[in-house]
Amino acid sequence: MSRFTIYRPTEDDVAEAFRRSKNLGVLPSSLTRGAGNMTGFLAEIAFERTFPKAKYVGDSSYTHDYVLKGKTIDVKAKACTGRPMLHYNAMVLPKKDGSVPADIYFFARVHKNLTKVWLCGWATGKAVKKPKYWKKKGETDDFGFALYSDCYCLPYRATRRPDSL
Repeated sequence: MSRFTIYRPTEDDVAEAFRRSKNLGVLPSSLTRGAGNMTGFLAEIAFERTFPKAKYVGDSSYTHDYVLKGKTIDVKAKACTGRPMLHYNAMVLPKKDGSVPADIYFFARVHKNLTKVWLCGWATGKAVKKPKYWKKKGETDDFGFALYSDCYCLPYRATRRPDSL
């Protein structure tokens, strides 16, 4: 049995992700010129469908996407072409002041064809900020991928199960 939770988006989910993506537009700092918006919004929708008590605030907050049980939650997503593995990395880019302001970071992978979202795990902001996870721009991860920014980079095996939130 997989440690990850698989969510299969409906046509309505994809349409909602597209609507949110169009409303956001292209952010000035976007490395993908807005192409990653669908990945991020579809992961958010999978999160909110899985955790229906979570209140969406992503349209009015720049530090987190949801509030659940009094905790702020930021959903982080990566696009992929196959199922994730426990040794794959989750990444959190700190704000300019070095902070990671959300209480919880929830990690997901979204298949590039938008047919699957893997909810991979979560970690508290404190757990994310452990010095052992800090990587500098240009350093490589365990797979030789050169990081495009300073970030915290932790393997999914270091996160908590998605169903434990």
